[in-house]
Amino acid sequence: MDLQRKTDLRVIKTREAIRKAFRDMICEMEADKITVKELTDRARIHRKTFYLHYTCIEALFEDMFKEGAESYFKEIDKLPIPFTIVDLNEVFFTSLAKQDFFMERIICSQSYRPFCNKMFASAVQHNRKRYNPYAHLSKEKQDIINYFLATSSLEFYRQWVAGGKVMPLEELMELAGNLLNLGVSSITGDVNHGDKS
Repeated sequence: MDLQRKTDLRVIKTREAIRKAFRDMICEMEADKITVKELTDRARIHRKTFYLHYTCIEALFEDMFKEGAESYFKEIDKLPIPFTIVDLNEVFFTSLAKQDFFMERIICSQSYRPFCNKMFASAVQHNRKRYNPYAHLSKEKQDIINYFLATSSLEFYRQWVAGGKVMPLEELMELAGNLLNLGVSSITGDVNHGDKS
């Protein structure tokens, strides 16, 4: 095995150790308790090694969220344009329901909300670049509608998790889709032509 390949494998293994330790920590503790020292102890690496890969904990958060967002974007990009609130809602809840406890914790735990909100802001931007049914409205109205759709969807999901996921996913998607669609159509007058982040 040549030196370059050996180095590449070492880098990959180190990154995997960092990410695994980080995922475990997120599942166990609040955001403000996560430190580089604790992470490097768990990953069994030196602090300097961590900083070779990431500038700070926030950079690690961003890297992992980007990965989660990419899988969501791939699903969204399969939707034919124009897509509706109901279509997006289905992708949103289906993709979240497939996630493990790590992502559930990111979305539902109060201490991770700033990171979660950042991730979903990028989802809104992605969806709007692809298709914007509100382009005819002022930027201010678009911002309010997008905020309403994104935060409502997140809160529906959080409530579903908090309630023990008793309601079948299909029923949640239908209920949330109807509520979002009716909310937006009361402004636009156009039932089923809006979307959510």
